[in-house]
Amino acid sequence: MSVGVQIRVAENGDLDSLGDALGSEHQAFFRDRVPLQMDGLGEILVAVREAGPVGAVFLYWGPADEPEVRRHLADVPMIFHLHVAPAHRHRGVGRSLLRRAEEVLRHRGHERVLLGVDKSNKTARALYEWLGYTTPPEPALSNLGSVSEPGDGGHPVGEAYDILVADLSRPMPAWPP
Repeated sequence: MSVGVQIRVAENGDLDSLGDALGSEHQAFFRDRVPLQMDGLGEILVAVREAGPVGAVFLYWGPADEPEVRRHLADVPMIFHLHVAPAHRHRGVGRSLLRRAEEVLRHRGHERVLLGVDKSNKTARALYEWLGYTTPPEPALSNLGSVSEPGDGGHPVGEAYDILVADLSRPMPAWPP
């Protein structure tokens, strides 16, 4: 379980610090999502420790870019770009971000959530599946190609990915000791 991590909506100062924690590419991704947050279409959550941000995730409840997702999972909000600084991984920060993201979406009245996971990212896939995310039955939602994620800057997804979906009312597994 993570110790000493606070999950909250990102503030401008957090975005400045994300470059140090996550690298300039990730900082740029989250900066490009600020207009969507300002327009009420999403929310950037940050995981903060004493020294500053150590992770972030973007929640988006606007329309999906992928026609396959719009066709099969219209109005299902999305979790994008869950990223934790390498020095803080495997300490519960990613799980904390994901759980808080789901709380926000439940509070907004959503019943399900979706996310995309790169085919090569076995560690993330294992975490999501352990937390109850499943592959939807529609074949069109597997092996999706390169697209741009929502927001300014058009952050491209560079490899094939699968959509995973979770019911927001599912029981959550117990945290490992």
